[in-house]
Amino acid sequence: MKSFVRYIILGLVLLSVAFKSNAQLSHTQNGFVDEKAKEILSKCKQKIVSSKGISFTSQIVIKDQQKKEKEKRSAKVLLQGNKYRISVEGHSFYCDGTTIWHHNKETKEVIVNSIDKESDNILNPSQLLNNYDKNFRAKFIREENGIYIIDLVPKKAKEYHKIRICVAQKSFQIKKMEMYYYDSSQTDYSIEQYKANIETALGDFVFDSVANKGVEIIDMR
Repeated sequence: MKSFVRYIILGLVLLSVAFKSNAQLSHTQNGFVDEKAKEILSKCKQKIVSSKGISFTSQIVIKDQQKKEKEKRSAKVLLQGNKYRISVEGHSFYCDGTTIWHHNKETKEVIVNSIDKESDNILNPSQLLNNYDKNFRAKFIREENGIYIIDLVPKKAKEYHKIRICVAQKSFQIKKMEMYYYDSSQTDYSIEQYKANIETALGDFVFDSVANKGVEIIDMR
């Protein structure tokens, strides 16, 4: 469950930001950089950092090795900078930029962790966007029906080998993301009901233990 939840959050974080088949490459000290992909991702990053707050729902479809639908889930997301709140079928996640609360409503438990204890910064959207070039090789694939298609390939071994992102050309809002795993399975994320410049408060991203009496707090910090 932990691994599944982590990759759901990774997909939702990437979906939350607004990020010809021949890519332009330049050489840097970190190797070759796809300039077209870099330009698009930079505009995606600017989309989220310039917004007061962002909310959306995401339909998550998990496919098996034969690409047949195995599971389907819906998630609600609220984001502001590097803070977020995610609700998905009995689980709620809160992050205020430094601390993460995972509320399992069925077991009435809340697991608390620090961001820096999470490997590869998957649960820190701001860190993920700021350092994507350190963790991924970005490649511009093509333009298709008003959509930019970009592949992110992890530089270090992961359970997945590629993230394909579909970005609207005019708004630089991510419309869909596909994660491809080594066992040939796949997880697709689509975005709906996207709203920007929403007013938020710090309390929106912190678990409220007073309002949730009877919940066991497990502090792993």
